[in-house]
Amino acid sequence: MKDYKLKGYSTWKDVMNNKSIFEIQDPILEMEIDKCEFEKMYPEIISELEGQDEVLESYIDYYFIINPMKSYALSFRGEKEKREFYDIGVKKNSVLSLTEVHEGETKKEKNKRNKKKQVKEEEDDYIIIFE
Repeated sequence: MKDYKLKGYSTWKDVMNNKSIFEIQDPILEMEIDKCEFEKMYPEIISELEGQDEVLESYIDYYFIINPMKSYALSFRGEKEKREFYDIGVKKNSVLSLTEVHEGETKKEKNKRNKKKQVKEEEDDYIIIFE
């Protein structure tokens, strides 16, 4: 099978080397953050954006475009691409699911809280009276 490279598409390394791009839209905060900060927040996701799979989804261009109002920032192309980008992190267990973000606790924290609640309820079922 012939090895090929998609031409004209950017990898994460290209974005980091691009001196005209300073900010990238955060998928949760809905605002632009510094690209170095973005890299620190989402290392497992951006490691998938180096064109290694030779498919469009492994390039940064699939998810982002240059913001027409801010030529120094990358914004998500749309909600679908933002969700797909975020889903990479969910699959790699590197970000919280949107449910966890909205609830303000991880699945692990929620399970721990529910176990404590269950134990407390079980303890309350047994009332011992000493005479």
